[in-house]
Amino acid sequence: MKILIGFSYYKYPVDVYETLTKWVERLRSAGFDIDLFPLTIDPPGPPFWWKQLDKSWKLGDRKLLSMYEKLALEVEKYDVFLNLNGINLHPNFVATLPTVNIYACFDDPEASERLSKPVAASYDLCLVGNIAEIETYKSWGVKKAEFWPLGFMATDFDPNLTEEQILYGEREEEITLLCEKKYFPERIKRLDFFANNFPNGNYFGPGWNNGFLSEKERIPLYLKTKIGPNFHNSTGPINLRTYSLPACGVMQVCDNKSHLGKIFELDKEVVGFDTVAEAVEKVKYYLAHDDERRKIAAAGWKRSLKDYNEISVFGLVEKYSEDLVKSKVKSKISPHSKLINQRIFSIPNKISYIIRNKISPERHL
Repeated sequence: MKILIGFSYYKYPVDVYETLTKWVERLRSAGFDIDLFPLTIDPPGPPFWWKQLDKSWKLGDRKLLSMYEKLALEVEKYDVFLNLNGINLHPNFVATLPTVNIYACFDDPEASERLSKPVAASYDLCLVGNIAEIETYKSWGVKKAEFWPLGFMATDFDPNLTEEQILYGEREEEITLLCEKKYFPERIKRLDFFANNFPNGNYFGPGWNNGFLSEKERIPLYLKTKIGPNFHNSTGPINLRTYSLPACGVMQVCDNKSHLGKIFELDKEVVGFDTVAEAVEKVKYYLAHDDERRKIAAAGWKRSLKDYNEISVFGLVEKYSEDLVKSKVKSKISPHSKLINQRIFSIPNKISYIIRNKISPERHL
C-alpha cells in the first residue's frame, strides 16, 4: 500500500519537516511505503482556516491552485492520501482525488468549527486523535471515523529504560508538568490551583515563570520524575503527554477520566481524575504510597511501548484503510475508466487550465 502524507510545514517551536523526515525514514525501515507532501502555502508558514480556505478556493487563488495541481499529479502514484494535519484542502478538491483519502486531526474540539467540521465529510475515512470526539465526527456526516492515537515517537523515550528501573530505581523529582498556561482563564485557574498544592514541582511552558524547557532536557527530566499530571482545555485525552509520560516510566495522572479509560486501564496503567481537587488528592496519595505508584508506572510503560509506539500507531492507517483501498481498486475497473483516465480529462490539466485563464474552479472541477 503506497501512502502519500500531506502535512503542515512550520518551523516553530520545532522544524516539523526535519522531524517528519526522520519519522518517515524510521517508518520506511519498518516496511511502510510512504512519502511526504507539504500542504502549506509558501512553506514554512501557518495553515488557512476554513473561511480563508473557502474564499481562496472560490476566487481561484493561484498559489492554492498551484499546490493543488502538484498534489493532483503526485497522488496518481499512490493508493492512499493522508492529510496528517487536516489542513488546506477544500472539500470540492478532495472529491476529485483518485486515492482513498484520509483526514486526520488532533485539534478537536477547540478548532473544529474553523478546521475539521467544514471539510471532514469529504474524505473516505477520518482518523480522530481525540477519542472523545469520534461521535461528533459521525454527526457531521462523516462516512467512517476511527480513533487514531498520537502515540509517541522514537525520540520521546529512552529505549534503554527497563521495568526493573521503574520498579526499583530512584527518581528524585516528584512532579513534572510541561504544558502551556495561557489563553483559557479556567485552564490557568486549574493549573495554578494544582501548582500551589505542589510548589516544588517542575513547571515549564508558555505562561509559567520557568518558561520553556529545551527539547534536549525533556526526556532526561521525565526519566527522573515520579508523577506526571496531564491537563486538557476541554475534552480528551489528546496530547503527546498522554503517551510519552508512561513511555518514560512516569505515572500519569490525567483528566477526562472516562475517555482516558478507553486508552489505558484506569488505576492499573494510569490514574484518572475529573476535577483538579481530585487530581491533587490522588497525587498526594501516590506520593505517599510509592510501591503502588511504581506498579502503575511500570504497567503504563508496558502498555505504551506495546500499543502506542510510532510503528504500531501508523499500522492503524493501513488497517483502517485496507478495505477502502480494495473497494477503490474495484471501482476503477469499469467500461468508462479508459476515458476517465485520459490526460485531457485529468484533474491536474483542469487545474492548469483554471490557473491560466484565471477562472473560478467551482464550475470546472
